[in-house]
Amino acid sequence: MSSRSRTALIGENLGIAMDVLFAHKLRSALVILGVAIGVSSLIGMVSILLGLRASIVNEVSSYQQTVLLVQKFDFFVGGFDESMLRRPDIEAEDRHAIAARSKSLDHVAFNIERQGIPPTLSYQNQKSRMVGIVGTEASLLQIYSLDLSDGRMFTDTEVSRAAKVAVLSNSPKRDLFPNIDPIGKKIRIDDNEFTIVGVFAERKALGEVADNFVAIPYTTYQSNLETNMDTPYIMASVRDDVSLEEASDEVIQIMRRQRRLKANEENDFAVTSLDATLDFIARLTAPIALVLSAISSIGLLVGGIGIMNIMLVSVTERTNEIGIRKAVGAVRKYILWQFLIESGTLTGLGGVLGVSIGLLGALGISILTGLPFSLSPLFILLAVFVSISIGVFFGLYPAYRASTLDPIQAIGYAK
Repeated sequence: MSSRSRTALIGENLGIAMDVLFAHKLRSALVILGVAIGVSSLIGMVSILLGLRASIVNEVSSYQQTVLLVQKFDFFVGGFDESMLRRPDIEAEDRHAIAARSKSLDHVAFNIERQGIPPTLSYQNQKSRMVGIVGTEASLLQIYSLDLSDGRMFTDTEVSRAAKVAVLSNSPKRDLFPNIDPIGKKIRIDDNEFTIVGVFAERKALGEVADNFVAIPYTTYQSNLETNMDTPYIMASVRDDVSLEEASDEVIQIMRRQRRLKANEENDFAVTSLDATLDFIARLTAPIALVLSAISSIGLLVGGIGIMNIMLVSVTERTNEIGIRKAVGAVRKYILWQFLIESGTLTGLGGVLGVSIGLLGALGISILTGLPFSLSPLFILLAVFVSISIGVFFGLYPAYRASTLDPIQAIGYAK
């Protein structure tokens, strides 16, 4: 068969498939819906997952310096035993020891982050959405390559005397001060009043997720907001002429001396880097993608079973048509192609509908929650291809059954 004849055959069978679809609207719609549910769940979840992954990569890549973290645990490594849970918390004295002894670091900051349910900020009768709270130091600006859109960062002097000052990110600033200058205004966090001295410039990488926090001096945090569930840690920027490995080894040695650990004792702290986030995200997203694929395959399986059922019914209903086509010279191959194209068309339409629903759902979630999402042409094409493949696979038996009908018996059966 020439390529032109094959194209004409496919076009003819596509026309027949569409005629059958409109002739049996309800059952065709149910099959398309079954496939669409599976595909939309996959596309929606994967779009959010890929968006988060890309945003985290962009966020880490946007830092002008390599950032080290000194924490109680390495949160990127799974598994905690009892001895790890007994580790001492990271303290401000550890930060001072690292800053005084290290020759590999540019800037060092002690931080405390609020865990659990985040608070809301209030100004007069206005309230913000829930925001993250971090107690930190002025060097946060240099370490994370942050900019200020208004005002200033609190000073080391304000940190040392536990001043009640705060620097807002862009999101709570929009919530509380949409049309007025926030500098000098007083906001409330829990039962404490803070004076706003600055506003961070908007960060695009993680959207509202990375743009929804307030920074205060860590000493102020310890005096007014600290709880047993908070997470203290140290972050530091590595000098440009020093490798990450060298800086990590130096910090480990300083912390071991600070903790008075013996040579045969293991570290009771963890030194990691923000670059480790990328490896962690890669390890995390791979199994999640597999789970999402497994979940979505249930919907595709339902659609596949439905397509087999519909095609078997269609073969029975169109036995006379098959017999006539065979009687006038249609060979088995043409009949087989006809029914495979019909089943592939049904599930392909379900795939296209599922992709549209999934992307709209991901966009809606992104708008409501601020979570980023990413449009992946590869996943879209793969979803549609898999949908068509499901139709072809489950349509094989009905198509084979149609192609092997005896023309005389088929015409007689119809009568």
